Amino acid sequence: LFTMRLLASAFSCCPGHGSEPGVGWNTVEQLAKDHEVWVLVNAGWRSRVEAAFDQSQHPNLHFEFVGIPVLSALAERFPGSGAVWWLYYYLWQFAALLHARRLHQRIGFDVCQHVTFVKYNTPSLLHLLGIPFIFGPVGGAERAPLSFFKEFGWKTWLTEAARIGLIKAALFDPLLRWCVRRSALCLGVTEDTAAELRMLGAKRVEVLPAVALSDDEIAQITSAKSEEQRAKGESLTLLYVGRLIPWKGVHLGLRALAKCEDKTLRYCIIGDGPLRVWLEAEAQRLGIANRVEFCGALPRDQVLQAYAQADGFLYPSLHDSGGNAVIEAMCAGLPILCLDCGGPGGIVSEGCGWKLGVGLSDEIVVFLAAALKVFAADAGEREARGQSAQRRSHDQFAWSQR
Repeated sequence: LFTMRLLASAFSCCPGHGSEPGVGWNTVEQLAKDHEVWVLVNAGWRSRVEAAFDQSQHPNLHFEFVGIPVLSALAERFPGSGAVWWLYYYLWQFAALLHARRLHQRIGFDVCQHVTFVKYNTPSLLHLLGIPFIFGPVGGAERAPLSFFKEFGWKTWLTEAARIGLIKAALFDPLLRWCVRRSALCLGVTEDTAAELRMLGAKRVEVLPAVALSDDEIAQITSAKSEEQRAKGESLTLLYVGRLIPWKGVHLGLRALAKCEDKTLRYCIIGDGPLRVWLEAEAQRLGIANRVEFCGALPRDQVLQAYAQADGFLYPSLHDSGGNAVIEAMCAGLPILCLDCGGPGGIVSEGCGWKLGVGLSDEIVVFLAAALKVFAADAGEREARGQSAQRRSHDQFAWSQR
């Protein structure tokens, strides 16, 4: 017997994808193991979901595709326009409510939950169904001081300033306040977002990261690690996986590497983005270009192999809501060097690596350099922290556990 009939709003949801659609899919897949679940999904995902979804494997999961034809066509014409997609997503909530009401009359749901997008500052309207409503996990309130972005030019500084402005403006959105105050439970992915939800008037708030690993991903990562029999040389490899954009903090990692007294450390950077050319020039300026490898974007199997070959994971992100790469690195048994902020700050517990407080940019570089020195000098500590990270990833960040 199923415990409940659930309605989930997952604007972005598709099997076999990462990021937002991955969060949507993994959440509803796990819910459907114990409950009967109907999922509201943006109509733009229909062809991809139908191509990847096997109903016979998930008999308790039902997709309902919702769209606004004219606005959907407009959004598809401007895939890179955040403003157009934000407007479509905001208005999509009204279409989702109308569809949900018709479904509720026919099925009679016990609980409804907003799953994606994982952003706290856009409301859902499912609370108007009159049944218990769960908002989240949602994030997006994480931020770093604007002083960190001055060296990247006025456009980057202005973008970050606008982002902080939107965080503050969310407090004055009446639909958002209504949504949060009527929620039976709000889930924030970090303490930063949980604090904003409380300011909006949430009655009950808990912190729950939105990212996790599937059983298949855990098996892939651990298998790649166990098969890797790399001979240990004189150098140690630190890995980064992610986009190359200012707030990911890769430049701080480069400066810490240059400042660290131990010159056996190497930095392997996987990913691409608008900051790559600048970061390559920064590595040259710092005199560490021979110890830094920019690999660009790589296929999934090569990324997994890189986790298996690395010795540690240097991820100095400034305001990450998630941190899926951090969980993957932990699963591979890598000790983590990160900042105590955003998603990574909540994912990495004491003993799983080196988690450093956020100060000024120069202070972070000094703290990171000191942590790198300890990392390089003590093989036993590296091993112990890597094992602790792996245990935590399996116990706390597997979708089957979540």
